[in-house]
Amino acid sequence: MALIELKDVNKTYFGAQPLHVLKGINLNIEKGEFVSIMGASGSGKSTLLNILGILDSYDTGEYRIDGKLIKNLSEKTGADYRNRMIGFIFQSYNLIGFKTAVENVELPLFYQGIGRHKRRELAMEYLERMGLTDWASHFPNEMSGGQKQRVAIARALVTHPDIILADEPTGALDSRTSVEIMDLLGKLNREEKMTIIVVTHESGVANAADKIIHIKDGVIGSIEENSRHDASRFGDGSTIK
Repeated sequence: MALIELKDVNKTYFGAQPLHVLKGINLNIEKGEFVSIMGASGSGKSTLLNILGILDSYDTGEYRIDGKLIKNLSEKTGADYRNRMIGFIFQSYNLIGFKTAVENVELPLFYQGIGRHKRRELAMEYLERMGLTDWASHFPNEMSGGQKQRVAIARALVTHPDIILADEPTGALDSRTSVEIMDLLGKLNREEKMTIIVVTHESGVANAADKIIHIKDGVIGSIEENSRHDASRFGDGSTIK
């Protein structure tokens, strides 16, 4: 059984003009896979990410994580699932500016009800793994983009989630730092068998994954096995057409 299963998932936004964003998405992602979902702006990739992350609902079809049907959840249940099962990495880092690096990493543990001493111990362990021990007491505005994204990765990992969802994780970074962050995600996938899903419009980011899922106009067009892991196109301005 796949870790993530989507069967005929549809999503329409109803405004003045209804917008059918996802059109019968069928997708399986196995435990331990490193997958990129690649599409242009408006392709439906962000909506798909929000559904995978239990941040948005869908209209028809089925979405299951590890066999559990994710549908019509209460706000509390959805939040509980997110906090236990999913770690998020965002383009804009989403760090809290008035909290230090270690306090930012502690936050998901606080929501899980873990005590202060254990929270600090775990947060420091993950900052150390990211090479940021010396930056634990620094605030986000005192760190570079790459350092902030490493703090965000530590925060995503600290609860041992089943899935890491990364939304344009290198979008705010220079090309060299982008390669470093994607290499780090690849290492986490290989060494710890983390299931990682990266949503991107950039070919250099997509090519770091083992499998590239192309989405266009709300439909999955092709799924490409990728053995090359060629991230050499970072920074050349290459995006999906």
